[in-house]
Amino acid sequence: MTPSQSKLNLSLDYRLISVVLLAIILALLFLWKPWSGSATGNRTVDVTGESTLSARPDEFVFYPAYEAKNADKTAAIAELTQKSNEIVAKLKSLGVDDGKIKTSTSGYDYPARSEGESTPTYTLQMTVTVGKDDLAQKVQDYLVTTAPTGSVSPQASFSEATRKKLESQARDKATKDARAKADQMGENLGFKIGKVKSVQDGAGFSGGPITLEARGSTMMTEDSKASLAVQPGENDLTYTVTVVYYIK
Repeated sequence: MTPSQSKLNLSLDYRLISVVLLAIILALLFLWKPWSGSATGNRTVDVTGESTLSARPDEFVFYPAYEAKNADKTAAIAELTQKSNEIVAKLKSLGVDDGKIKTSTSGYDYPARSEGESTPTYTLQMTVTVGKDDLAQKVQDYLVTTAPTGSVSPQASFSEATRKKLESQARDKATKDARAKADQMGENLGFKIGKVKSVQDGAGFSGGPITLEARGSTMMTEDSKASLAVQPGENDLTYTVTVVYYIK
């Protein structure tokens, strides 16, 4: 190999090394992203965005229960089955959708009875879901005449479609509120808000189903079969998100 060829190869090696190093630097810059909000380090600020919506429940759920006490399990189940068939038929005639009525039975089955042992109790539990105030009123008015155990006051809540719609609206307001709070703190304290580091979604409204104040069979007077009005009104729903921003 001549001296000139050796110099040429060495020059090519330097160029190749330079290209490789440049590629590595560009890759590191892309991964590091110094132009992002974290360019000044790991300084962050946490803010909680909040929004409150007022909405009227559009779903009412009743949980009437019925008991049959009988040492004969077959007879007790037959009694509850007849009761269930009668109630279900009436609810359908009132306009309740067949798929919105659920029933289940439970009880105690003693293989051998001893003296002084209490009579076995079998229970029919029903779940009835309706989506209109007027229908909920009719259902309640009827259920109080069926001698259920406990109260037949419905729980007012939101249907799946309504809940998702409300949560979307609330999340939109909550995230805007978080950003506004972060910008306000930055302006007052002398820093700029960078990109988002993390977000913790509230994943739903605070609180649970609303129990309406209505009168069940055990709260009725002897000469009255009327139940109180189903009146859910509007309810305040609060949604929160916690956002962590980088500080520039």
